[in-house]
Amino acid sequence: MQIATTLYKKQFIFLGLIVHLITAIFSYGAHHSDELFQVFEFAGYKLGINQATELPWEFSNHMRSGLLPFLVVVFTKTAHFFSIQNPFLIATGIRICISFASFYAIFLLANFFESELKQIKFKNALWFLTSLFWFLPYFHARLLSENVASTLFLFGFVLILKNHKSEGSISKLFFGGFLLGLAFICRFQISFMISGLVAWLVFINKCQLKSVITIFIGIVSATLAGLILDFWLYGIWTISWWNYLDQNLFQHAAAQFGEQPFYFYITESLTQLIPPFSLVFVFAICWFWIIYKNHVLTWITLPFVLLHFFIGHKELRFLFPLLDFMPLMICFFLMTIENSHQKGYSILTRKILIKSYVFVNLIGLLIFMFMPADNVSLILKKMYSLSDNQAATLIYAENNPYNNSGSLHYFKNAHIQTFSQAEFVDTIAFTEPVYFFTEEFLVVNTIQVKNQEFEKVYTKFPIWFEYLNFNHWLDRATFGIYKKVTPVYKKNQIEH
Repeated sequence: MQIATTLYKKQFIFLGLIVHLITAIFSYGAHHSDELFQVFEFAGYKLGINQATELPWEFSNHMRSGLLPFLVVVFTKTAHFFSIQNPFLIATGIRICISFASFYAIFLLANFFESELKQIKFKNALWFLTSLFWFLPYFHARLLSENVASTLFLFGFVLILKNHKSEGSISKLFFGGFLLGLAFICRFQISFMISGLVAWLVFINKCQLKSVITIFIGIVSATLAGLILDFWLYGIWTISWWNYLDQNLFQHAAAQFGEQPFYFYITESLTQLIPPFSLVFVFAICWFWIIYKNHVLTWITLPFVLLHFFIGHKELRFLFPLLDFMPLMICFFLMTIENSHQKGYSILTRKILIKSYVFVNLIGLLIFMFMPADNVSLILKKMYSLSDNQAATLIYAENNPYNNSGSLHYFKNAHIQTFSQAEFVDTIAFTEPVYFFTEEFLVVNTIQVKNQEFEKVYTKFPIWFEYLNFNHWLDRATFGIYKKVTPVYKKNQIEH
């Protein structure tokens, strides 16, 4: 491997900012339904556009913190104050803010530990992975509890590491603990990272008792703030993190969503992190834990990962917070095997392998930069813009896009009414614009629906995609196409 002599830190950070901005703009929708139903729809309840009976079971069991819905409500009301009503535009603003906050948090993390990497080539690798690792910008744009908790934890973690040995830094240690506490109420599982950090401070770093107590007071203060947020959301005094623990651990509520084998995270990581490079990533993390057993990163990440191995219901997103630490752990791994003259180092650092990874990484990055988090949001976003906050009717051929998984009121234009084809049997005419939605991949520009002409106004993919319809894969996917009725709208005419 050619020895690098120039540090490209600023260049990578600048590119990282651009990539995070683009990803936040185009990554509308939800990676997981929790991002929608337990954040935006909870916020919709406080905004008066949802009823409590419409919300998922987590609401009636008071097991989600009010922190994230509170942030959405504040952001939404601020946007409304400035006459911004479009929920998709509001959500984009939220994604940009959380994306930049998450990127700044991982920057602080990398910047703090950068000095432990002695060679410039490893520092360049660190900043490349920190800024441009293919999945990180997408993860950082998510208003998932996993991302927000990880971001809050990183802010508190770095602040504590910078000040735990300094005299007169009581206020910073308190605030660091407060941030850890906010991370905890946002996602209970992050408590294993917090416990690992405190244990490292006490047993490895021999931190002063006064500093540890100050951090603990900050954590407790944040949990008290969480009680207030829970009261704001549910209208009663309750402890959401305890309810979450009770439902999932003691009542086994999570088991209804399925249980996975012990090795689930290993096989999923190897599959999802792009093989064969995923083998290096997983091995690097395990290597780090073994070689750097007294390192603070080991003490906070290993307990967090082990916890999830022993939980029956497993989803790969539960381990997403580990992604923020991966660039550091991979670079430490490469530095260690080089210094120990391991034969594997010469293989891993061959130019062809490095160039192959950079190419594959950039392809993945480009895909996730412009890919919506889900397909349904494409339909809802376009429908909202077509109606332009005016009365409209949406007729759907197969499935109602506004009711694919439950309540979707936050992102629905209240002036839009939806009907299935079968419901239109009378002769009542209606004056508002009418749109027709189908999940079929149609290549024609106009269609006839009961002798009425519908013009195509939107399709997810351009027509030339029909030439890529190998083995009819387009027919098996969900595609939204809008057809505008012209020139007369009558309910008895809406029928294939």
